[in-house]
Formats: sequence, structure tokens, C-alpha cells
Amino acid sequence: MTKTNNVQEGTRRIKFFTDATVMGLPFIRINEGDFKGIVFMIDTGSNENVMFGYAYQLLKDLLRSVEGSIINYGIDGKQVELNYTCGTFSFCSKEYDMTFVVREDDIGGKQLSEDVGFPITGMIGTKFMLEHGWMIDFANQEIVIRGTN
Repeated sequence: MTKTNNVQEGTRRIKFFTDATVMGLPFIRINEGDFKGIVFMIDTGSNENVMFGYAYQLLKDLLRSVEGSIINYGIDGKQVELNYTCGTFSFCSKEYDMTFVVREDDIGGKQLSEDVGFPITGMIGTKFMLEHGWMIDFANQEIVIRGTN
């Protein structure tokens, strides 16, 4: 099969959940698997994937504990220790083991959810996107996953 316009065979696309030009941020929704219906914000300013504490409490039976923690700065500028959790999430019929730091303080997550009008589970950071070949295409309002089978 011939490749055209630099599009590789097996490219998959995740459409944005909302119009990024209106919302100002890209959000994606899981449409399959155990986590169907949850929404993540794509956060290019974050290296780590983040799960908000209230979402963790609702989903913890579907998640696995991961050893270790990191020290991060909270929204108030104070250092906080964040624990890790992991889950298997499906996008475009492919499963990804995703590790998240858990933000137990819900200030930012709850406020963001209130501002946009729907619950947000957390944020997907750049480290995960780079590792799995995810690219943001704002023109077409989607995440492009190149060359996956």
C-alpha cells in the first residue's frame, strides 16, 4: 500500500471531546473498555500523567498500586509528595498501561471540571505522548497516533 501525505499505514485518531478553539484546551474521552466515558485533558506543560484525587477514589478498584512517589509543588506553591497508580486504558482498540501521579488535593481538578462543565479524570502529559507516538493536531481537533497496528 502506498503512503500519501506522510500518513503511515496504521495511523489512528482520537477526536477531541470538545472544540479546543472554544474550550482553549484539548480533551479526549475514552470510548471503550473498563474506563469508558472518562475524560482526560492533554497537558503539554506536564511531563507526568496526573489523576485527580476524586477520580482516583472512584476508579481505585480498577487501578494498580505502583511503588515510589515524587515530590511536586502544589497549586499553593508548597511541596507535596505524590504517589503513583497504574491502569490499563484503551484508545483506538489498543491498550496502554498508563502510570499516573495522584493529586489528592482536588483544588485544581475540581475547579477545572467546574469551569468546563464536565468531570475530568486527570491529565495526559508529554512523556506518555512521546513514548507512544501521540501527536496533537489542533487543525483537525484530534490526537494522531502514527504507525500503530
